[in-house]
Formats: sequence, structure tokens, C-alpha cells
Amino acid sequence: MNLGLCLSLIFTLGWVSMFLFRAETLWEALPHYSGAERFWVAATPLVLSLHASASCVALTLADVTLGKAALATAMFFTAVIVWFWGRAQIGDMLRPRLPDEPPMQLRADGVFGIVRHPLYFAYMLASAAPLLIVPHWWLLCSFAACMLAIATRAIQEERRMHSQIGIAYAQYCNQVKRLVPWVW
Repeated sequence: MNLGLCLSLIFTLGWVSMFLFRAETLWEALPHYSGAERFWVAATPLVLSLHASASCVALTLADVTLGKAALATAMFFTAVIVWFWGRAQIGDMLRPRLPDEPPMQLRADGVFGIVRHPLYFAYMLASAAPLLIVPHWWLLCSFAACMLAIATRAIQEERRMHSQIGIAYAQYCNQVKRLVPWVW
């Protein structure tokens, strides 16, 4: 088995685990959204899945060096760790939440003290990891589509949080960056 195929299997297991423990079940949550938000709620996992699949195919075909493989794997595992850290802070991993349910509490500690959307940040890292090995233009394009979908969802989710939590969330937004720690 070549190194690219091994990486593709590792990355697949990571993506599957992140999708299995989502904070909301897509089909139950979808009716709670309206208009453009509903479109992006459905499109984002699709775009991420297509990018992850294309990345895995590209990895299996690539000539992967051990150094690049180690760097990409470290980046991907960091993404998975950040994702599960954030997901555990949201609440019970086995209990999905609906979008109209306000958070049990506004979290500004742990990973939520680093970035307002740690799960989306983790998706960004996980999506970028294969690009360290296979920086093809078509993979960069699918990565860009992932970033557009994630950024759009983060902005939409913040509108909902502002209406559910109010001034405390606005203050939190002034202290913690949205999607890229200490940057944006």
C-alpha cells in the first residue's frame, strides 16, 4: 500500500468521524432554516464532501514524500482535535441540537476563546491538509469553494446567535475572531 493511499484512508476516517458527531442532524434541522440559509446549510456538507473525496483520490495518485505526509497528517489531526474539542464544548456529542435552540451557555473559554467557530475552523484546516501534498489547481478551486461555504455559514450562524443571545454575543464577537484565530 502506498503512502498516498494510507493518507487517504486516515483522512477519510477523520472526515467520517466529524460528520457522524455533527452538532445538528441535517435533515431534522433543515426545516428550521429559511431561504439562503437553507441552501448553504445543505450545500456546505456537500461541498466539503466533494473536496474531501477529490483530495483522497488525488492523494492516492500522488507521489507522496514522507516529510509532506507528516506535515499534512499533523495538520489534519490538529483539525480533528480542534473539531472534537469544540464539539464537546457545545454539549453532549450524542444529542444533536436544532438551530432554534439557543446554546446552553455562551462559551468564551477553551477553543471558543480562540475562534468563534471552531468546528468551521477545523473544517478549513482539514480541507487544507491535502493541499500540502497535492497543490493542483482543481483541488485549490474545490478548497476555495469550501472556504466560501464555510465563511457564509459562519456569518449566517452569527446572525442567529446575535438574535438568540443579544448583547453578550456582540461583546464576545469584539473579543474573539470569527474563523481564523487572531486574524478574521
